Amino acid sequence: MNRIVIIGGGPAGYVAAITAAQQDKEVIMVVDGPLGGTCLNEGCMPTKSLLKSADTYDLVKNAGQMGIRLSPNSIEVDWATVQERKREVISKLVNGIRYLMGKNKIKVIQGRASILSSNRLRIENGNENEVIDANKVIISTGSEPIPLPFAPFDGEWIIHSGHAMSLPAIPDSLLIVGGGVIGCEFASIYSRLGTKVTVIEMGEKLLPGEDDDITSILHDELMNQGVTVHTSTTVKNINSTSKTVFLENGDGKLVEMISDYVLVSIGRRPRVNGIGLEENDIDFSRLGISVDDRMQTSNPSIYACGDVIGGIQLAHVAFHEGRVAALNACGQFAQVNYRAIPRCIYTSPEIASVGFTEKEARQKYGEIKVGEFAFSANGKAVLSNKPVGKVKVLVNPQYNEILGFTIVGQHATELIGQGTIMLHAEITADMMEDLVAAHPTLSESIHEALLNVVGQAVHC
Repeated sequence: MNRIVIIGGGPAGYVAAITAAQQDKEVIMVVDGPLGGTCLNEGCMPTKSLLKSADTYDLVKNAGQMGIRLSPNSIEVDWATVQERKREVISKLVNGIRYLMGKNKIKVIQGRASILSSNRLRIENGNENEVIDANKVIISTGSEPIPLPFAPFDGEWIIHSGHAMSLPAIPDSLLIVGGGVIGCEFASIYSRLGTKVTVIEMGEKLLPGEDDDITSILHDELMNQGVTVHTSTTVKNINSTSKTVFLENGDGKLVEMISDYVLVSIGRRPRVNGIGLEENDIDFSRLGISVDDRMQTSNPSIYACGDVIGGIQLAHVAFHEGRVAALNACGQFAQVNYRAIPRCIYTSPEIASVGFTEKEARQKYGEIKVGEFAFSANGKAVLSNKPVGKVKVLVNPQYNEILGFTIVGQHATELIGQGTIMLHAEITADMMEDLVAAHPTLSESIHEALLNVVGQAVHC
């Protein structure tokens, strides 16, 4: 027997399965839910589908600024069609993964897996139980939304992100608890579709992990879209009967708010319960399963990857970890490389970063060089009527090493790929002085920010 068993069919799981199959292993993937996991079915892809619909509606509403005259009375959102398109996107992508499973001769078993020993698992599906053997096991069970401790999700009024993308109608009002990535993305979706959105953030600003100058741009744009933002504010209690939320602001003042829905987006927790970790000497905590840089757990026969290990809970990180876990489980040697991990936030405007933030870079290196270029000085951004935002690049002055990029503005999540390549390849800022960037393009702004660092900026 030369068998690898994968528990979970999300980004980490199906990439691990394909990678192991490519090493000529017999692969079984046990899936407790639809193929593609949260990312494909309730996260990344359906959320971006809704964002695209909101972007399109926003573009049409503002077509007059581009000289295209439309009757305001003829513009409306067909929510049923928006939802149907989202389902079609999901179905197409799930079918793509199903095709890849067949192409790579991966056996997919529907059920809930638990580890009985280092080389044996139980699979439960309804009243049916099956025990299978494996040479190596890879755990990729993902994560789940964290509820408020005093107000569990009911799926009717107190909802999580999975519920929020399948509401029966566009709500009149939506109160979002948590101003992180998920909260801000849903604020950007629903506010532009006509919902009165309020965001409650316990910290001093939205997106606590990003620099102040970046988050302030998003804050201002969300307010322009009609979003009300309350920072330094906590939820004290929730009354489901009266649909009232009780808040306390930074001054200690109590406020009551009523909303059609309460979307709780305060983070996600690894799914570590019920899979046999304690019984098999696998170290874990509420933050996730402990692994080394080869994705190996404290049990040498068992690996783990993706959201279940905590850390950076992003699908593209899960892809990388899944591949590394599978290669090692197949007897090869591979290590994870977290040096250049892009972070993307699909709001309007988008925010994308790679490497250090300015705050992190100053804490580690002390004095650094900062180069910036505003999209308001970029021809493509101006003619696109999207001049809000900028590119910021951080450089170590001793060696001109590029430490980080942050982009806020139109297509930031696409543009960050250039910065990711530069950090991955350890390119220095002075090496980019002779780069010729196409004109007119948004990507010129990246070159201008680099030139600004070395004192040779032209257009700013």
